[in-house]
Amino acid sequence: MDSRRLLIVVFFSCVAIEIALFVLDWKVNHERGSSIGAIRRLFNTTREDSLASWFGVTQTFVVALVLWLTTAIAAKTQPSRWKRVGWIVLAVFFTYMAIDDGAKIHERLGTASKSFAVTKDAVGIYPSYAWQVVFMPLFAAMGLFMLIFLWQELPRTKDRVRVFLALSCFGVAVVFDFFEGLDDGYAWLIEELDVKKRTIRHYSKSIEETIEMLGMTILLVTFLDNLMQRARVLTVRFR
Repeated sequence: MDSRRLLIVVFFSCVAIEIALFVLDWKVNHERGSSIGAIRRLFNTTREDSLASWFGVTQTFVVALVLWLTTAIAAKTQPSRWKRVGWIVLAVFFTYMAIDDGAKIHERLGTASKSFAVTKDAVGIYPSYAWQVVFMPLFAAMGLFMLIFLWQELPRTKDRVRVFLALSCFGVAVVFDFFEGLDDGYAWLIEELDVKKRTIRHYSKSIEETIEMLGMTILLVTFLDNLMQRARVLTVRFR
């Protein structure tokens, strides 16, 4: 396969799908392009059982799969033990993220943390979603690890720029999520635009999900490019 052409096809196909999902949510769901509630829910990007949710989970799973293939190759070709461990850490993390996206683990554990003696007080005074208190330190540490590790493993400038852009997308999505969790997070915007709170929250969530998917698309292309650089010919033997 022509690696450059494949990367272009993967990137623009994913971006086209993400834009289409956003527009469908806008037209079919929020603007009530369909009078059937079940159809609107299908295109509602804020729901866990929507097409957008399925696409996001699938994309994250593919990223994890590419990372496991990279880990297998690194195990054979990478002389540094710690670098091999680094690829394993990334593969395990994105496997978890695929599971988390499907089962909403961090949101549910965040809610459950309100009942835990260790976290109850911290969660109680935090103004936004509870999961951020419990998981954000871990996610932030993982983001820092990715930046440092991939900066060493991906020497090309374009790869480093991709990683930085992807992490920036995730950071922006977290900012959106923080304001969504505030009781009056969008009060100024509601007053300025003279729209309903429900409308602002919905589009905020829709934009957040789209930005997250875009960040994952950038990582997918980056890791896929790295995989093809490491293994020009990939042979799978079944015994």
